[in-house]
Amino acid sequence: MCSRYTIIGTRILAERFGGPDYVPRYNAAPGQSLPVITGDHHLRDAIFGIKGAGGIQRINARIEGISPKIPFGLSYCLIPADGFFEWKGEGMRRQPYYFSFPEDTIISFAGLYDELQASFCIVTTSAIEPVRAIHQRMPYILSKRGEERWIRGLDPELSTEKIDVIPVDRRINNPETPDDPVLIHPATRTHAWW
Repeated sequence: MCSRYTIIGTRILAERFGGPDYVPRYNAAPGQSLPVITGDHHLRDAIFGIKGAGGIQRINARIEGISPKIPFGLSYCLIPADGFFEWKGEGMRRQPYYFSFPEDTIISFAGLYDELQASFCIVTTSAIEPVRAIHQRMPYILSKRGEERWIRGLDPELSTEKIDVIPVDRRINNPETPDDPVLIHPATRTHAWW
């Protein structure tokens, strides 16, 4: 499950999609208002997590479950990001890892957008290396050509971007942790017993 990510290159995001300057986010989490690009190519704010029946918040949707047709009431969107977090059980605790893209400042996850709720969820796919060593799923990271294809409802194209990975501080586990660049610095202690 992809539940946390970063949006750091906010000036580039604003230039590329013609929106306002956003404050960099180092701990974007469910329930927060975050930028997405909808089918009309507009940058807008939406809540991370689509509420379904019974008030259950859906933060991810498997690409295998929505292709070739998305659920009624939803549309395609792009979720700008420049990294994401996943966790791996190590001893008694779960260690967070940060995945980033050294060759690009802003990438896009495939997403689904609920206009009525002004909310979104991240579309996931089977993980590739180095993510697979940590978690079996990852965001569907779109190539530049794939972004336009996805938003138009065509078969998407997965990015072949290089992905870097580092262990990070466990404070990222708390969505209330202040947005701070230190959250994506390499952890100084990752021993399984503390």
